[in-house]
Amino acid sequence: MTVSLLAINLLLSIDTSANLSGVCSHPRLLTNESGMARARERASKYAWARAIVNRLSESAGRLESMDLPTFDKDWWEQARTKRWQDIYPEVNYHTMFAVAEPVRLAHDAALAYAATGEPRYAELVRKVLLHYTGYEFFAVHPDCGLNWSVWCNQALQAYDLIWDVLSGADRAKIDDFFARALRAIKQNDEWWQRDLMGGLFNNHFAWHKLFIGSYGLFYGKDDLVDYAINSDQGVKDLIENGIRDNGLWFESSLNYHFTALRPLVELAVEMKNAGCRLDLWHHRWANGRSLSDLVLGPICVLYPDRSIPTIGDTYGHRIRLMDLDWYYEAYCAYRTSELEWLMRQRMNVPVGALFCERLPEWLEEGDSAKTSPTVAPEAKTRVFPEHGYVALRSQEGRDYWNGHGFCCFLSYDSDGVHSHRDKFNLTAFARGVHIAVDAEAITTAGHAFSSKIQGELNRSTLCHNTLMVDGLDHRPIAKKLELVQFVDGSDIKLATIADTQGLIYPGIRIMRTVAVTRDFLLDVFQVASDSEHVYDYLFHTYSDNGSFVGDEKFVPTELGSQGSWKWLRDARSARLSEDWSVLAKQGDVTIQFTMIGHPQTEAILCAFPRDDRFSAPSIPMLIARRKARSTVFVALVQAERGAIQHPRISLEAAKHALLRIIVRFGDDKWEFATPKLE
Repeated sequence: MTVSLLAINLLLSIDTSANLSGVCSHPRLLTNESGMARARERASKYAWARAIVNRLSESAGRLESMDLPTFDKDWWEQARTKRWQDIYPEVNYHTMFAVAEPVRLAHDAALAYAATGEPRYAELVRKVLLHYTGYEFFAVHPDCGLNWSVWCNQALQAYDLIWDVLSGADRAKIDDFFARALRAIKQNDEWWQRDLMGGLFNNHFAWHKLFIGSYGLFYGKDDLVDYAINSDQGVKDLIENGIRDNGLWFESSLNYHFTALRPLVELAVEMKNAGCRLDLWHHRWANGRSLSDLVLGPICVLYPDRSIPTIGDTYGHRIRLMDLDWYYEAYCAYRTSELEWLMRQRMNVPVGALFCERLPEWLEEGDSAKTSPTVAPEAKTRVFPEHGYVALRSQEGRDYWNGHGFCCFLSYDSDGVHSHRDKFNLTAFARGVHIAVDAEAITTAGHAFSSKIQGELNRSTLCHNTLMVDGLDHRPIAKKLELVQFVDGSDIKLATIADTQGLIYPGIRIMRTVAVTRDFLLDVFQVASDSEHVYDYLFHTYSDNGSFVGDEKFVPTELGSQGSWKWLRDARSARLSEDWSVLAKQGDVTIQFTMIGHPQTEAILCAFPRDDRFSAPSIPMLIARRKARSTVFVALVQAERGAIQHPRISLEAAKHALLRIIVRFGDDKWEFATPKLE
């Protein structure tokens, strides 16, 4: 049943219409007349504001000598005969990479015009916009709607900022371009709604709705703003259904949280500037869901260096939350202590500070508040049950952010959009560095999602810190693994996750226990089957020289040339039955990996590629291989700036179907008990 906007308004006692009927004043998207006045005043008063204008001016300057693109059409004649799954690279080149950069620079030039009033910036924008009126929206592919929305929305925001200096003839040409863009993007959005190529509530919908809503705001089309908010897979649907664990986006990649969040933030900014009665920043939808949940949620998963744990598709890129410029807009909307803490750690002030209505005290030159301490959020050990994540932190509270303690992120999530074959995956941080890394290699291809290395290596099990059986990738799983143990003690933080049903590998039972203390990370991987298999324990870290160093005599070996294995280099192996250790150095931090000895263990050290060109340094990778029906891998990871004390580790069966692990450093002793895998 379709419910009209009027009916929704009556039911909720809230008017979600834009109320933009009649003649529209401009600008109204990124800022308004008052915001432009504030920007010009700040640029004349503050050094940080002048620095922003200088950055924008440099971008605009690049347009003066840039050759604007030729819009090729011939490529489509061949591409249109192929399946859409097979033409990602050419589609993304022609609808994004070959055309987006001049628009981005024009966007900066328009901001420079808004902040200075200098006509030369507006003329550069005019030149670009008129050139792009020759662009035709003819391609048909699932990615087109998102790609077009990204740069067309930047073009629309730039148009909005220089609208008052354009002639009627110029506006007519540009208006026609945006009308064609609207039709193409809306058609793509409707196709996604029908066929759901990427599933319900996909991040693509957020980008489609951003441009459609922006167009409605710019041209005073209330029905399009309504469509962006209330249509199928609109903003309302996305916020109500796309949130897990009170603030994490549902897609199985934490990096993609921001792919979905950014267009929602942009639309919230535009709706406020355009005078909409619906406050997208603060409105509560079903179950109290709000945009603020998505803004604040990621803070709970941050590593001490403020980076996001790398889960699922990241394309080799690690996001630091305070580096996202548009988070300043969220700070302006919410003014929470957590967001202020993030913003004040930035290396530079984002553009949004030029136009914001209320300037924070810490940006006032000469104000003592500029250097006054901020209150960091308190970090805790916690479970994220809806996704299937566990964050273990030996050092909690506000001291967590100094990065001295051991912390890790463990996944038992199901397979969703942008997930990898990475069940039981572990990443970890200690003593200021990442000590267990999810080692995606960076591609040089224009479109990372469809790149060769992404498909062959990065999504494979070999890329992750987990267990591999018979050299094969994990099977996709439709439900989370089982969290069977969780300890949040004062000295020990511990979690055990299990696949006792053979979901990942048929007929094979797997259980992993991870614990962190103030001095180390303990990892216990149990695996059992009724038949013999080759089990590979996988571990990656960073090292300045790109390799592990060990005392044992490693000799060259071959790892195979099929599938993901062909991407590994310089493999060396040693047969080890006693306890063994290897080291890696990151600056002044030494990382030591120690594993309990086991008969017929083959330890393999190799180089995992940093990128698809095998640029130095490589990422050190370790494989502990055993052939058996069942086995237990027990590893301990330390990190210190000084000397590392060698541990003594013992494993024994205990009563009540438990395994007991004892770790000794001199007179210090740690004891751990975990369920024994039967």
